[in-house]
Amino acid sequence: MEAREGRPMCTLRVSDACRDGLSTARPSIASQAGRSPRGTLTYAEGDYVWTPSASHGFRRSTIVSVQSDTLICETRDEDDPAGSGQFQVKRDEVRPFFDYGPDKTWSDNTSMVHLDDANILENLRRRYYQDDIYTYTANVLLAVNPYKMIPGLYSPETVAEYRGKPLGKLPPHPFAIADAAYRQLIRQKQNQALVISGESGAGKTETAKMTMHYITQASRTGAEAGGKIQEKIINSNPILESFGNASTVRNQNSSRFGKYNEMFFDPVGRLMYAGIRTYLLESSRVVGQQSGERNFHVFYEMLAGLDEDYLEETLQLDASGSYRLLHAGGAPSLVPGTHQALEEASKFKQLETAMSSFASPEECKEFWELLAALVHLGEVQFVDVAGSTTGDTTPVSRARQSGSADGSPSSQATADLGADIAKVQVHPESADALAQAAFLLGIQQVGQLEQALIFKEMNVRGSVIYCPRTLSQAIQTQQSIIKILYNRLFDKMVERINVTSSGKSTASPSDSPRREHHSIGTLDIYGFERLRTNSFEQLCINLANERLQQFFIEEVLEAEQRLYEEEGLRIQRFPLPDNKPVVAAIEATMAILDEHSLRSSKNLVREGGEADTEFCGHVHRNLVQGKRDSPIMALRMNSKAAREGTAMKATDGFQIRHYAGPVTYATRGWIDKNNDALVPEVESLLDDAKRELTRSMADRNRLHASSTRDSVSHKYLGNLSSLLQTLKKCSVHYIRCFNPNDKREAGVFLKNKVHDQVVQCGTVELVKIMHHGFPNRVLLSELRERFQNLLPSDFQRYKDAEFVEALMMAFELEPGEWTLGTKRLFLKAGQLLVLENLRDVGSTASQDLLKRLRLHFAKKKVWSIVAKAKVLRNWLRSNRRNRLRRIATAVSKAAFIFVRVMRWWNRTRTRLYPPQPEVLPEEQDVLVPSAAALPTVTEPPLPVRFLKPQVLLSYHATNRQIFVACNPYEQPKYTNLVASQMDMSKPIGETTLKMWQRDTTENILYHNRKEIFSARLDPKGFIVSSLVEAQNRKTGLDDIRVVDPHESGKAFPIRSIPRQHKPAIVCMCQSHSRREFATCDEDHKVTHWRWRGTDSMAPEKDSVKLLGGTPSLQVDEVLHMCFLSPDVLPDRVKANHGVTLVILFTRNGYLSLMLLSVYQGSHKVEDLRRVDLSDAVSDSEGLRSYDMSGNIQKVEINFMTTTHSEKLVVLGGGIVGGRAVLRLFAVRTSAAGKLSLEPVEDASTHDAPIEPYLPDEGVSITALFCGPPPVRCGNYDWLAFGDNRGTLYGFKLDHLANGSFQVDEGSSGRFRESLHTKGVAIRQIIGCFGTHADTHHREVQRAGIPYGSYLDMVPMRKDTFYSLGADGVLLTWNMTKPGWRHSWTCHFDAGDVVSAQCSRLVPNIMVRFEEGAFFKCFDTAQGRQARTGRTSSASAGGA
Repeated sequence: MEAREGRPMCTLRVSDACRDGLSTARPSIASQAGRSPRGTLTYAEGDYVWTPSASHGFRRSTIVSVQSDTLICETRDEDDPAGSGQFQVKRDEVRPFFDYGPDKTWSDNTSMVHLDDANILENLRRRYYQDDIYTYTANVLLAVNPYKMIPGLYSPETVAEYRGKPLGKLPPHPFAIADAAYRQLIRQKQNQALVISGESGAGKTETAKMTMHYITQASRTGAEAGGKIQEKIINSNPILESFGNASTVRNQNSSRFGKYNEMFFDPVGRLMYAGIRTYLLESSRVVGQQSGERNFHVFYEMLAGLDEDYLEETLQLDASGSYRLLHAGGAPSLVPGTHQALEEASKFKQLETAMSSFASPEECKEFWELLAALVHLGEVQFVDVAGSTTGDTTPVSRARQSGSADGSPSSQATADLGADIAKVQVHPESADALAQAAFLLGIQQVGQLEQALIFKEMNVRGSVIYCPRTLSQAIQTQQSIIKILYNRLFDKMVERINVTSSGKSTASPSDSPRREHHSIGTLDIYGFERLRTNSFEQLCINLANERLQQFFIEEVLEAEQRLYEEEGLRIQRFPLPDNKPVVAAIEATMAILDEHSLRSSKNLVREGGEADTEFCGHVHRNLVQGKRDSPIMALRMNSKAAREGTAMKATDGFQIRHYAGPVTYATRGWIDKNNDALVPEVESLLDDAKRELTRSMADRNRLHASSTRDSVSHKYLGNLSSLLQTLKKCSVHYIRCFNPNDKREAGVFLKNKVHDQVVQCGTVELVKIMHHGFPNRVLLSELRERFQNLLPSDFQRYKDAEFVEALMMAFELEPGEWTLGTKRLFLKAGQLLVLENLRDVGSTASQDLLKRLRLHFAKKKVWSIVAKAKVLRNWLRSNRRNRLRRIATAVSKAAFIFVRVMRWWNRTRTRLYPPQPEVLPEEQDVLVPSAAALPTVTEPPLPVRFLKPQVLLSYHATNRQIFVACNPYEQPKYTNLVASQMDMSKPIGETTLKMWQRDTTENILYHNRKEIFSARLDPKGFIVSSLVEAQNRKTGLDDIRVVDPHESGKAFPIRSIPRQHKPAIVCMCQSHSRREFATCDEDHKVTHWRWRGTDSMAPEKDSVKLLGGTPSLQVDEVLHMCFLSPDVLPDRVKANHGVTLVILFTRNGYLSLMLLSVYQGSHKVEDLRRVDLSDAVSDSEGLRSYDMSGNIQKVEINFMTTTHSEKLVVLGGGIVGGRAVLRLFAVRTSAAGKLSLEPVEDASTHDAPIEPYLPDEGVSITALFCGPPPVRCGNYDWLAFGDNRGTLYGFKLDHLANGSFQVDEGSSGRFRESLHTKGVAIRQIIGCFGTHADTHHREVQRAGIPYGSYLDMVPMRKDTFYSLGADGVLLTWNMTKPGWRHSWTCHFDAGDVVSAQCSRLVPNIMVRFEEGAFFKCFDTAQGRQARTGRTSSASAGGA
């Protein structure tokens, strides 16, 4: 048999018999020993096989050489070239490979040719990527978490489709398992159980909810009664998830308790009531969490969802506050208005709605108050009392007053217990928290609660002895109160759910279901856990998984082999894993723990010893030392950690060999965690509380120290044994859930991770048994009743076994595919479906007739299908050839017409628009009011020469800027057609977008404080689709012109500049609309204009459209200008089509700001404000400062711009009085529509909020970048600064609700990586619009707008920017989870680059201006790939 790739697969010797028309023959399976069940496998050179791989589980390899016990194989891995090559592998480690085709999968693993872990893993992987996440292995359902919603998978139509269908009739689904359990409940009158297992994050909880939902829908319950019960079952889920689930490092909604949901049905299948049993709530999570984890969901939902007044006034909690119980694991505080806060609030609303079915509003408030009390109690801290010694344990005896009402010491006695005998006391700053906790708990006197925390009460012969607690004992008592109260609150909530769901007024543990009622239980229990630090909770969780694994082995795998023996089948018996030694060792460990817990409660720990250390030593002596085969092992010491002093000691824990792998446990704190009781004095306080809920939390059986105590481990072992006894009485159905990856990402299937889970859950053992056995079995009597019409009536006199044997032989089923037992027929996978098909067609003929008819019609049907397939194939081929021929003809005609038309068009345009003369016609009037005639020129035009890849301009200047604007003149002519015929429901084709981008050009505007130059950026030089284009592509930058925005509105080629004087343009800025600009000349006239582009074929066209302007402003010098966003402008400005500029200028030696609104033909000064530098120099000095020699130096203002939110104006730069100038102004709009600027500064220092975080003496700010917020987590601005010493700073400036601004200290400050040259200034920080040429294509497709329109509105990337040093070093910065990180560096010529800007049309191209008037282009994408900063002609496009 040849594989699809042209290579032979492993040879499979099978019988030649086949089932014509019904199924393909499988290899004959022999029952006698010594013969392979699926045929004899032989390997030859060139065969494909599966070989083990540490990173992939198994991978396909080719046999190179065959030896006696080993094979030489070769693997080619394109993703991991280092893992490719030849290697030697043992023959028994190799798995056979069978080519089913690239897309073929099996809904039941037992239907495959080869049943082993490698082929099952490959089948699961293929089905996962086809969104078939469910697969059968016999009657066990395997489920792989997709981490996404699959449309229609759980719809009401799907529920109806699976109702009443036998298992295997429809594709694998949890609904099929649930339906089979329900039908068995009705038919067999036996309790059913669904055991859903898997590791954390595998989807157990969601699967359990789906199965319960299906059963409630499928039950024969009346609409009204069923609706109420279903509502209670559904409402219990949000409550249990909020109180019992938490976010861990592996699962955001991890169940931290086990639960067994039972639904009880009457004999006809009507749902009567439901109940829940819970196991081992991880109560230690309430007082501490590991790094990256959170407390239980209910705490955060309560803070986000409760009414603000009630939360702050009654509960004394702050929704955005940080609390020790809730944020010990590093969980961030809630920020109002963020997505997280809104989501938590939404879940709290769902929780309130669900709790309304089980508790009144007043009872719900008591729940919230108790939770708030725990939060406040967690804030209490203790300090050692001065003068006390740790070893001082002298008890203080106080006789009880017979007249005391509550038996507690009198106030005088309590006062006598002063600081002179106490070892610890409550920290003064925690007193309010303790008082608030006592108030919310309803405890009358806070002193009684404080006394219980710092003293231990003991009764000795009628006297009360108070032993002072040490600091660690006080903390343990505090944490014990919090944990046990939360545990009891959770149990009370479960009890309330059970009482309400059962319809009873009270509930007790002895309550049992009525005899005629049967149940379907769903077990959703925590999966196996192996964390960085494993404690007592992980031991209990893993014990439950060990017991369930043992139950699966005993009740499924061993039961399967016992059934074969009882039926007299000669099936090879396989050794199964034995979990009993591990279970016995863990139970022995818990017995030792109970012993030490009892001794600790009675103060029998020897002096100077630690209870946890003594317990661990006891485990080592009894279960580790001298026992080589013990499942419990000593810790393995890490030499490096031991040298550093961070390694665990031998007495700090131990290691256990679990079925899923070894786990290391740290025993610190186990004695306290095993304690399930509060001290009697605390129980008494709870019993005397004035709040009903708090009183109900008290255990009245433990009010006295002499009462017996039940440990957590003892109770847990009892609950676990009870659960297993319940399961043994049920017919159990299994659903195994697998987690495909640890990152919770959809579409990621890690084969090695899934393979480990497949091995751990016993699927391999099940597969081995099914591989050599018979997964399908039917009672002989039932089979005869279903198929008796398939044989003539004379066969009815036979016994059941004879009739079934005759039936198998009559239809020629392969003897190895079935066998008879004493009571059952056993079939290989797929053979039962053959019999079902025969019954469906109604065959009744004799054996010979059945054979002839089946063969005849099967062949006829095959011939018909083959003939039709041939006709269809020929028709498709002919139709395809004709279609391709028509397309080729049409394309050829279109190309011919296009070439002829373009030639005619070029000749016509040349005749109509001849080359432009050297001197332009008379000047045009402009719309600026009071515009005067300008004097003539005094300088000759600049000489120009063109170089490749450089363009030379003829002079040198400073303070230069580069702007980028789309060129409307040279947008593709077919854009109007595409825009007019655009269908928003269909995306624009990728090919159209590429053509669109290649045929569009962009203008680069360069301002040097005197003139404005424009260059044309042609993307064809950078977008290359073939080698021919790469060799023949044109220059990227060309058509250099001088722009005259104030008079003619034209862009003149440099050789034809009018020889007349024009005022120098000293300032320029670009609007948010991308193609609108404002300029100011040396006469202080401001002009607002729109860029219309340049036409390389028609130079005489206008390039500038004047929109408005002003006469000469009464200022000395204009330094900077910037536009205000239309979003912050009042309606009166926008209604008159005006814009507002922020102008920084000097007058009379002072630095001032002006808000200037410019309209068509008019203007208005909105606000004037002096920039106060009084903290550095006196008012009389203005912009002047003094150096060390007393000479006056002018201060440089390096930048002024608005932030991304447009709410702030930032200016600064040089040094005044030894410190850098930095001022922030808030843009305000009054109710009357008046615009103004208000300084943002500290009231005491008059500094900007950012200024205290910048360097001190002698450091100036040389660059500023106001980019979009890199992380969307609130309302804030993000600013990046660079100084003259090569340091970068980033600041997060939060916008507060009162309109002020505040620096987020945790997210602000100096960049960790300082990669610029020390002492060299950072010249510019440059924003980025993308990293590849086709970055914008997806957004254009989604928006459905022309490419040019999108370029006018494209935003900067929030996760990337560049920083350019004065020495030519260009760094790229990317946002990662830890923060901003440098990714690559390039080096330009030192000191050459003075300004740079990124293209919008080709986002990966950066245009820079160098000394000597050079334009150059740099391809950042190729720079990143090559890890070099060199600009080649290929990357620069010849510019």
